[in-house]
Amino acid sequence: MPDAPAPTAASTERLNRRDLLMRTAERLFATKGIDAVSLNEINKAAGQRNTSALHYHFGSKDALVETIIYHHYDAIGEEINRRLDRFEQLSDEQQTPRRLLQAMITPFADQLDSERGNYYLSIVSQVFMRSTDMILNGHPAIEGTARRRIYQLFQQTMQPLPKEIFAARQVLYASLTFHSLANFSMIGQHDNDAPLGGKALFVNNLLDSLEAVINNQPSSETLAAIANGKI
Repeated sequence: MPDAPAPTAASTERLNRRDLLMRTAERLFATKGIDAVSLNEINKAAGQRNTSALHYHFGSKDALVETIIYHHYDAIGEEINRRLDRFEQLSDEQQTPRRLLQAMITPFADQLDSERGNYYLSIVSQVFMRSTDMILNGHPAIEGTARRRIYQLFQQTMQPLPKEIFAARQVLYASLTFHSLANFSMIGQHDNDAPLGGKALFVNNLLDSLEAVINNQPSSETLAAIANGKI
């Protein structure tokens, strides 16, 4: 196979400009809110005189937000897959819901240890407040990786649930995860006296709560609501 052509100065400059725009956008989206930030503001903050730079590189604000999220998720997904590999090597008795959750949550909780990771958590939390599409559908280009494995392992590990409840639990799981992580990054990260505690306490308490979300049987009231069509 022939060697790939060496990057030209122009292509390197385009990549550097694209990365600068993305880093600037993620900081502004996280600190000011996605809806409060315009593409023009990002351009100016990144020192770009060309007002169409963001449109050229990303197309739209929504596409820019997705690009930021999946840029971070590439590395997170790889780490989740490595942890799921180890989980699947355990015996049936060792494959507990708690261990599965640790494999899935730890790579996201590790984002609390970097500034850009905290930005990522804030942006995902904001997106989940708008819509459940990303939770239920994921990204088409990476559908076959960690997300599919998580879905299959959820089905194997969770107690059998009606399909309506299973879908709702997926949304609750993702929402609780990211809203809690984003909340901790804003108000609890540097304050061990805060109600959420330090990081270790917070993460383990989050795992306790998520285990209840995915593994508790629905109440008779919930089942009755399904039977009566109140969903």
